[in-house]
Amino acid sequence: MAAKKRVPIFYQAILILLFSLGMGLMTNALRSTPLPLMGDWSQGFFSAKAERAIPMVPIEEAIVKFLSHEAFFLDARSSTDYQLGHIEGALNLPVHDGDFGERLQELSLKVGYDEELIVYCDGIGCNSSPELASILKGMGYREVKILANGWTEWIMAEMPFEVD
Repeated sequence: MAAKKRVPIFYQAILILLFSLGMGLMTNALRSTPLPLMGDWSQGFFSAKAERAIPMVPIEEAIVKFLSHEAFFLDARSSTDYQLGHIEGALNLPVHDGDFGERLQELSLKVGYDEELIVYCDGIGCNSSPELASILKGMGYREVKILANGWTEWIMAEMPFEVD
């Protein structure tokens, strides 16, 4: 009886890896929106990209705008977070809430398209404020800015806030 030739486990692992890589690349190629295979995925890349599209406002400038009533503040966080505390006078506009359209109408009654809007949420990785800012820009609001890590920065600066 002839002895079976065994393929070492290392070669089996390489074959499985190559097969998986091939399947992954093929699946990505067949997607309607394929993922880029190479790119800069660092946090700085996304911040710089968002900054080019919608300007960021430092906390010091936001405080000056707040105290002089030169800007209208919009809280992009959830309704629950807003109720637990928000910048004094800020309007809550959570993009993913069911009544977002109604809240946008409320905003258009309170704020003109030429007035400065400062949008904030909380946390460096929060995507709600850039998303809301982009929607507002698309609607025709001309002066839209983002206060990065807004709620945390506001509290750390010991600025006025409200609780509902």
